[in-house]
Amino acid sequence: MPLRVMSADSHMDLVFLPPDAFTARMDRAWGDAIPHVVERDGRRVWVSGDAVLGPWGVYGPGVTGGRRGRILADAGFASGRETRPSDPVKRREDQERDGVAAEIIYGIIGISRGLFAGGGIASPETLAAVYRAYNQYIAEFNRTEPGRYVGLGCLPNHDARVAADELRHCATLGLRGAVFVPWGAAMPVWHEMWGALWSAAEETGLVVSFHVFEGGGATVGYEVKGIRHPAVIGSWTVVAPMQMDEILVSLILSGVCERHPRLRLVLGESGIGWLPYVLERLDDTYEERLADDLRLPLPPSAYFKRQIWATFQKDFHGVEAMARLAPDNAMWGSDYPHRDGTWPFSQKAIAEQFARIAPEVRRKMLWENVRRVYRIER
Repeated sequence: MPLRVMSADSHMDLVFLPPDAFTARMDRAWGDAIPHVVERDGRRVWVSGDAVLGPWGVYGPGVTGGRRGRILADAGFASGRETRPSDPVKRREDQERDGVAAEIIYGIIGISRGLFAGGGIASPETLAAVYRAYNQYIAEFNRTEPGRYVGLGCLPNHDARVAADELRHCATLGLRGAVFVPWGAAMPVWHEMWGALWSAAEETGLVVSFHVFEGGGATVGYEVKGIRHPAVIGSWTVVAPMQMDEILVSLILSGVCERHPRLRLVLGESGIGWLPYVLERLDDTYEERLADDLRLPLPPSAYFKRQIWATFQKDFHGVEAMARLAPDNAMWGSDYPHRDGTWPFSQKAIAEQFARIAPEVRRKMLWENVRRVYRIER
């Protein structure tokens, strides 16, 4: 019998949004900067001003590569015509096929930094307005299936007050959380300027999430000095989840969690296999070298267990290790509809990973943790 599961990490993506997602929700005064779909060289693409943001209706270059790529292609994700993820009925069909009862949905990742080698929206003010329009869109989408679709908002990262105000706006829309992009932000997440955002998160009760693939490695970026190579792109894909290590440790050591004890943070698609080592090293380094300077009342790992959660798709070693170390802080996600995920074989992936895990821990990682973190009662 299939397990009842909720994905803590699914996606909407710019490429699958309705063409009027922004034109219908942004003031006309923004003019050509409003993201819209146009025909270029025989294909439809999203543009904002002079920037080509990415394709429309096509999930990624080389989507047909590999076993999972061929499955996505057969389902229409590379057709240039199919937008299943933004169709509530078709999305539900996809989730029922996969045995997933509900989803946390991340949205328009990459729009600030370029998607699939496209350009990003460079103007912070424009990006903030685009995020506000998307937040309205995803709130409307959530209402098509309350309790099943839990789409997150998007937060600007150029100004803490603006980000805090948008988080409050997300709360008025009924959203349960929002995503903050730390890469390219005005200052790193450990900087005191972001205190207004963390306070707003405590005030509203909304979760703040970070997600991989918004940044890039110095030597294994998606594109390096204008050169693309399958091995480099593959290397970036492999190591991207570990980008979250700096976010995790800097938030804790800088005292963000100590000063904001009701703040809840999620590392999206970070994987969990690396966490036991990093948490062990974090505690050891703190005790041996940092305690006299930082003077945190609790061991660093205690803040993780109290306030930070991480999501994973396939992580055999991580599931077993976190089952012992911190079973309340790991949340499974399918990553639908991305190639890095488990759709439409999530039940098989879950069964294999949790074969030796106690039922009560399995329930936590597949259902209870995510619903507790995002305060989902239905």
